[in-house]
Amino acid sequence: MNWTKLNIKEVVYYCKSFEVGFYCEPFSLQMEELVLIFHYYGIEQFTVKDIQEFYEKLQIPKLKGEGLLKPIPGRIRKVMERMQNIKYIDEDTFEIVQAEKGNFLPFDTGFYSEEIEKGYKAGIAKSRIEGYYEKYHTILKI
Repeated sequence: MNWTKLNIKEVVYYCKSFEVGFYCEPFSLQMEELVLIFHYYGIEQFTVKDIQEFYEKLQIPKLKGEGLLKPIPGRIRKVMERMQNIKYIDEDTFEIVQAEKGNFLPFDTGFYSEEIEKGYKAGIAKSRIEGYYEKYHTILKI
């Protein structure tokens, strides 16, 4: 995947934000949001490896217990199978297609963009984005 398409500072802010609670959501809902984020930034095709790399780079903690979430390919594929807005290209490659709604949320990037905008307006996002970026830029290799 072309990681430069993502505004990684905003993605890190969103995924690490206490207000959003991305890391507290069940894996299936995280995947739905991740697809929406990819779509928001114009990424229409991605692989199982891209998703694994996303979790590795952003160091998303497990919902229960200690450690980081390291999704396995079978679990990723299983969640993708249930999404109405995902088309299989091959066993490990997916494409985002238009659908009225996804499995968990409407296929609408509005929630993501509104949270980022609220953060900027409140002044929260700017400091957190800069802080997260400084902390994670070596991990993200940007």
